[in-house]
Amino acid sequence: MSDNKWAKTIADLRKELAYIESSSQGVGRRYEILQREAESLKIELLEYCLEKQRRAVACQRGFALLIGDRKKMGAGLAVTAAASILGGLIAKDKDTALNAGLSGFNGVLQGFGETRWAVSLQKELVIVPYSAIPAKGTWVTLESLIAAIRDLKTETLQGKRLGTLDNRIQRLQQSKGKLIYIALPN
Repeated sequence: MSDNKWAKTIADLRKELAYIESSSQGVGRRYEILQREAESLKIELLEYCLEKQRRAVACQRGFALLIGDRKKMGAGLAVTAAASILGGLIAKDKDTALNAGLSGFNGVLQGFGETRWAVSLQKELVIVPYSAIPAKGTWVTLESLIAAIRDLKTETLQGKRLGTLDNRIQRLQQSKGKLIYIALPN
């Protein structure tokens, strides 16, 4: 090959290498963004699961209170009937009316079961009412835990990686300034 062809080949390879390098940097930036968003989603999922668990426990407590109190049972059934009638009038559909009625009843149960909540900071995050905190374990208020979780979310959006659920719980345990402790292990 002549020197001219070598020079052209080398110039073409340099252009191709520059293009590959530029593309790989773009892919790297997108990968970092996706990683931050995935970490943020993990925190949102943790917050969502806590809220779902709180609602379920509130519903159970509300049902137990409803069974024991006839006045509350009447109020719950009245809300259910009213929601069903309104849902039926608005949607003109039996299924929608039934769904609205049950949703209203569920809301009543949750309302009756609402209280101040405590969360265990063990391997599993468990929500219980303040009045039912077991003697064992570390317990914090739900409100303070949610505030600490939101701080973790801010950290993840800034690029910090938090790892597994156990790592996140450990990080939450270390955020002593935010957490309000109710009970500590002996």
